[in-house]
Amino acid sequence: MAGTRPVYYWDTCLFIAWLANEQTRKAGELEAVFDGIAKLKRREVSLMTSVLTVVEITANKIPTGTESMLVEAMQRPNFTRIAVDHRVARLAREIRDHYLSRSQWGGKTVSVPDSIHLATAILYRATEFHTFDGKDSKPLNALGLLQLSGDVAGHSLTICKPPVPVQTSLRAPGFEEP
Repeated sequence: MAGTRPVYYWDTCLFIAWLANEQTRKAGELEAVFDGIAKLKRREVSLMTSVLTVVEITANKIPTGTESMLVEAMQRPNFTRIAVDHRVARLAREIRDHYLSRSQWGGKTVSVPDSIHLATAILYRATEFHTFDGKDSKPLNALGLLQLSGDVAGHSLTICKPPVPVQTSLRAPGFEEP
């Protein structure tokens, strides 16, 4: 539908990167998170996440005073917090079972929180699922999420890092190339 803004599902790690201002992230990643928040504020995109995100953020150390930034973002009209209901829980279990039963995954599955995030994004039809959660960031018995893009336990879902903003020209206004 023309004019419809994309609806991105944000994994908890993006909110933590934003609130903690994680300068140690790979080149472009933090800029992509800040760009996503700016687009949210300009209503160019809609964001959704599970209410589980609030629990996961609280479990991490975020700088004092930054929780109000999260509350403000989550109160925007183009931000949706989704409760974990029976449908989400059932699909999350199916996702975990799917990977556990497939030999190509070597007995690995997605973590319980990750399965809830994935199920929520699938059921609520996110345009894309944004995360930094690769296989290198997981314990040995858990699957990273980026590698599952396109087919999550038989469900279509694009999983990717948030897009890095295109750098604008650094030239002064009115400057012309010779």
